[in-house]
Amino acid sequence: MAKEIEKEKKEVKKKSKAKDDKKETKKVVKKKNDEIVEAEETENTEKVLKPKYRLKKPYLNYNIRIFINLIAIIILAITLFYSITKTFYITDDETISYSENSKIDYQVYLKDNEFYNTPYLNKGMAYIASLIDKVNINFNYIFYSNKTNSLNISHKAVAKLVIASQDNDKVFYENEYELTGVKVEKIIEKKEYVLNETVTIDYGYFNNLANKFKSKYAVATNSYLEVYLQVDEEKNNEKQNLINESKTVLTIPLSHQEINIGLKENTVDQNKSITSEAKIAIENEFLIYFDLAIIIVLLILIIRFIHKLRLINNKKSKYDLYIERILNGYDRIIVNVKTGPNFDDYNIIKVENFQELIDVRDNVKEPIQYYVITEHQKCEFFCTNHNDLYLYVVKSVDIDNN
Repeated sequence: MAKEIEKEKKEVKKKSKAKDDKKETKKVVKKKNDEIVEAEETENTEKVLKPKYRLKKPYLNYNIRIFINLIAIIILAITLFYSITKTFYITDDETISYSENSKIDYQVYLKDNEFYNTPYLNKGMAYIASLIDKVNINFNYIFYSNKTNSLNISHKAVAKLVIASQDNDKVFYENEYELTGVKVEKIIEKKEYVLNETVTIDYGYFNNLANKFKSKYAVATNSYLEVYLQVDEEKNNEKQNLINESKTVLTIPLSHQEINIGLKENTVDQNKSITSEAKIAIENEFLIYFDLAIIIVLLILIIRFIHKLRLINNKKSKYDLYIERILNGYDRIIVNVKTGPNFDDYNIIKVENFQELIDVRDNVKEPIQYYVITEHQKCEFFCTNHNDLYLYVVKSVDIDNN
């Protein structure tokens, strides 16, 4: 009986000890290194973190970065070229030859009289002043260029009354009367421009003014009326700067018993040429600053692109030298593996440098494993201890930029 009691006591002690040794656990959700994880929290042990899911950052390998860099250079270069064409304009040497010709035709209309059966007399005849009623004048003007041009042409017909001394040494009075006003025409891409302008002069009105001045002031005068067609051509752009003015003049004597109009014609007949020199001019000043900004960015990208190409050719970048020192210095404790770990099976603990990973290895007595993700660009060193995985990630982008 005593033996059975003693046996019962021993079983109770064993159950109590097992109960004390049993650890109550519960699941909690926590954040670690911006990762949401599940943790098993116990009363007598430290918390163990298990990944619920990992937020992986996209990783661009070296070749993709070089390709993106090259595409950015091409796009910026095209943008710069287009912007420069809008910023500046360049012209070549160019010569324009042009000619001007004009002629005058007129008819002298007569008052009713018993001698002339026609209403007017043609150009080049002698005319009696007292029989003149009006004068119809037709100006014909031709502008011709050896190349097509776009011109702004303005013209007007004017009558200028001049009362001068008998020897034309002094001018007593002069006044201009616009007959047509200014007319403006835009000629687009043409070689030839022809103008016909007809005006009518009230001869009696101007002749009476001249006679009135002569009789009132009792001076010997030489009076006349200048009727002229003034034509102005203007072409002002990036290639040529043409400004030309010409006058076709018909002079009509006043205060005479008879007149001869035909002897006083002044027509235009000339050939000219202009040469424009090659030049570079600024068309948009604001775009200059935009171009400078693009050039700076483009130079930076080109320098980076050349640097990356040199790294590929040399193969001995800072990253390669760093990994080489680790592998040569700690070859006895590093194992090269061809597959990386499955992170979902471990609690991931990232370390800051390789020396900390060595400290972990010394404590857990497990080898450090070396896995290459991308040659010359990214690798992982890790050491496992049961469900814990201590990880050290090395990227070329971090090493080379330091």
